[in-house]
Amino acid sequence: MLALLSFAAWAAAAEDSAPPKTQVRSVALTAKAEGVRVSTRIPTTLTFDTPINAQAVKLGDKAPVEILAVGERSLTLRALEELSEAVTLRVPFLNASPLMAPVFKLTTAADVMDTQVLVFRDASAPELMQARLAALEARCSACESALAAQRERGKAVGPSGWILSGQVSIYGLKVKELREPSRSATAGMEAGAVIRFQADTWVVLAVKVSNRTGQPWMPSKAWLEHSSTGRRVEARTVAMAPDVLPPNGVGNIAVEFAWMRGKSGPEGEAFRLVIQEAADGARPLAIPGVVLDDVTSAQEKNGP
Repeated sequence: MLALLSFAAWAAAAEDSAPPKTQVRSVALTAKAEGVRVSTRIPTTLTFDTPINAQAVKLGDKAPVEILAVGERSLTLRALEELSEAVTLRVPFLNASPLMAPVFKLTTAADVMDTQVLVFRDASAPELMQARLAALEARCSACESALAAQRERGKAVGPSGWILSGQVSIYGLKVKELREPSRSATAGMEAGAVIRFQADTWVVLAVKVSNRTGQPWMPSKAWLEHSSTGRRVEARTVAMAPDVLPPNGVGNIAVEFAWMRGKSGPEGEAFRLVIQEAADGARPLAIPGVVLDDVTSAQEKNGP
């Protein structure tokens, strides 16, 4: 029984801490140290376009990072624990002065990590240009798909359009004022309670805000941030009326997220709603205690 309970607790903890999003990057070396985001779960491989000096690779003193493998032109490593501060990594090239060795700053992040970093000594290398072009084409394709989806959603105007487009089904629309008191972490920005509008495939969080900062304020993007793991969920759209909140002004913000009934995470999971300012992001509006899935009672799950 103790073994089963321990396994259940471990499984629940593993499910709650979702792994970070992985990415592959191409970088050109400069005089500045290149940042690399590593993980304790998934190894990171640095691949170079020039042979490296495997014997002279050096990590910072007592760094909680282990080097798993060193090849002629590659280096694979993994963090042993979450890094409280950046770890320095030097990778000299073969038959080159150690003083010219490129420097990397290793960090850990809850939302994203680098599975592979392709390192080029020359910014004009054909391979680097091809990789950047491929990445740009992929981003353009993703933007076009997202734009097409938004256009289709935009055609559904009013309740009839929502029903015909499938945005509101037979399960209807649930509206709830969240119990958790909402307080902004930004001095001068005040937020009221969050109103949650929930359908089968989307959720909209609406909140009334007051601007006491003395400067105009306008939102640009928003996301939900898990209160304990830091996992982020990006918003699909952010809208405010009026478009710009003047000093001492009051407005209403609506933030929309993709949400699947029963498939968007554990019930009762708490997030912090972060709305970033359009100008420079210096005055984000942060509202804690946002729950997308309420805890369902046993009677509601199993029926009468």
